[in-house]
Amino acid sequence: MKRIRYIDFIPVLMLLLSPILGFGQLDTVMHSEGYYIKMNNTLNLRLDLDNDVRSFEFDSGNLSYSVLPNTNLRMAIAYNYRFLTFKVGFSPKFLSSGDTGEKGKTSVFRLSLDMFIKDFYQSFDYDQTKGYYIDGIEAGIPGPNAGNDEFLILPDMRTLSITGVTRYRFNENYSFKALVNQTEIQIKSAGSFVPELRYGFWQIKQPSGPQDIESFYVLANAGYHYTYVLSENWYANLGLSTGLGIEFNKIDTRLPDMEITQRTTSAVFDLNTQIGIGYNSRRLHAGTALIGSAISRNDESAIQFDNVRGYFKIFVGYRFDPPRFLVSAMDWVESKNPFDKK
Repeated sequence: MKRIRYIDFIPVLMLLLSPILGFGQLDTVMHSEGYYIKMNNTLNLRLDLDNDVRSFEFDSGNLSYSVLPNTNLRMAIAYNYRFLTFKVGFSPKFLSSGDTGEKGKTSVFRLSLDMFIKDFYQSFDYDQTKGYYIDGIEAGIPGPNAGNDEFLILPDMRTLSITGVTRYRFNENYSFKALVNQTEIQIKSAGSFVPELRYGFWQIKQPSGPQDIESFYVLANAGYHYTYVLSENWYANLGLSTGLGIEFNKIDTRLPDMEITQRTTSAVFDLNTQIGIGYNSRRLHAGTALIGSAISRNDESAIQFDNVRGYFKIFVGYRFDPPRFLVSAMDWVESKNPFDKK
């Protein structure tokens, strides 16, 4: 008998509660220049779906193969109110491939926090994936074989990343909130030059594998983001950023008779693109985007992330009237904000 988890009921619960919570009069504020509408007094609930699950390659010169997760999709539930966004991501069972006997089981967990303070946009992200399998290697190679002749299963392999991004917009007519957490609606086309600082820590651990890797990086990027308003509720967006940074790496290599620890420092060139289209009305908002990234680095590790990546994102959300306790709590928080509120 299939076990049903409480988290599977969240989208259904949101739908059932919408007639109760969602049909009040929305209180909106027009931006002083008329470029966007502030939806500060609404609580946004959003469902996200993407395929941003990392894979990587192993290459020791004599032997090379792919290390892949046994899932290509990740779901997340986001809660947005005023300047704050909180997101929980996971890998639901109903999106699994159904071949866990051959490739093993992959679990994904993600926590994200986004904050907007005046012209600054700050995001933090915790992402963990556990359970991989090896493809592109001939049977008979020593390893944790799970009884099949095609794939080698690595159930205890784990990737972990803790990252942050700090951005600043120069044009106050461009709304980051309309693009990121839908607490504003862009009604006139606008763009902005956006410098950003990216930083983070990522780790690969595999007790029975040849290497463990830890890396800390800092990148300084600059780019431009633009939102083109197609009609009253439809918009398209485009973003491009590029920059340079540095990585500090620690590589532990296990040999039959010894373990070697190697520390390296690498220069990094970074390029990021995003193109999307969306619908943003007073209640309902939805959209999709294609996101790409390319990283150039001097990587001396045998385990390498895919340095050129592309993935999609789909989201749909609804705005509710917030409960009174949430309004009072956020009023108190904003009253302590030393910055001028926009």
